[in-house]
Parts: sequence; C-alpha cells; structure tokens
Amino acid sequence: MAETKKGKGAAAEENKGQGSVAAEIISQNLIGDKAVEAAMKEIAEEKDERKKRDAKRALCIATYFNRKTRLQLQQRRREDDITKEKLDGSKSLLERLIGLKCEIKDGILVPTKEKIPDGERLTPTQFESETRKFNEEIDKKFRESNHKYTEEVNELRNSYEGEWRYCLSEW
Repeated sequence: MAETKKGKGAAAEENKGQGSVAAEIISQNLIGDKAVEAAMKEIAEEKDERKKRDAKRALCIATYFNRKTRLQLQQRRREDDITKEKLDGSKSLLERLIGLKCEIKDGILVPTKEKIPDGERLTPTQFESETRKFNEEIDKKFRESNHKYTEEVNELRNSYEGEWRYCLSEW
C-alpha cells in the first residue's frame, strides 16, 4: 500500500511539473513591455523610411517632368523662331517675284503700292529655285532643332531623375 501511495504521489508530482512547464511556456509567449516598445519604435522607423522613399520618389518624378517640359518648351520656341523665319522669307520671295511689298490682312498676303527695285526682283524660274533652296534651309533647321531636342532628352533620361520617369504610371 505504501507503494501505491508513493505511486500516486509521483504521478501527482509529475502532473504538477507538467502544469508548471505549460505555465512557463505561456509566460514566455506573453508579449512584454520591452517588446511592445521595440515594435512601436520599429514601426515608427518603418513609417519614416516609407515617407522618405515617397518624398524621394515624388521629388525625382517632379524634377524629371519639370526638366522634360522645359526642354519641350525650348524646342517649341526654336520651332517658332524657324517658323517666323519661314513666314518672313516666303513673304520676301513673293514680294521679289511680284515687285511689290506685301502686308498681311486677315492672314492673307496683300500687295501694297510700294515697289521693289528691279535689281532685287526675281523671275518665276529664279523664284522657284530660291524657294526650293530656302525651304531646304528651313527643313535643315527643323531637323537640327529636332536632333538637339532628342540629344537633350536622352541626356535627361540618362540622369538620376530619368530613372524615375516610369514611376508616374503607378500613381
């Protein structure tokens, strides 16, 4: 009988030991104050990093598009200057052909009574030849302007900000 009591006591003690192991495991799994503080600090740091990444991204995208827009504006201004030159040149050639100065009324060249000296006048054959040369020069200026714009945009695309040009589609 003493052995039976002894056996029951050992089993009870063994059960008591298992309960304390489970309690120990549970107490180790509880989230402590230090862990909560560390997690809150890490979350704040991650939020700051995200804000920093977002700001960097926005700055680079805005810088890229601002610079590209300014390059486009410069390109348009160059084209405007070339177009004005073409308008003036074609007017001058027409004046030299007809022998009279012209003015623009309602978008149309209208001859005035002011005459062009005979030494500056053109024959129809000379007019065609001069017009062809003039148009070739103008076309060359447009090509040069387009080439310059292409080079400038390629430089921009190869810049640090240029790497961000595709990110706008994600916003």
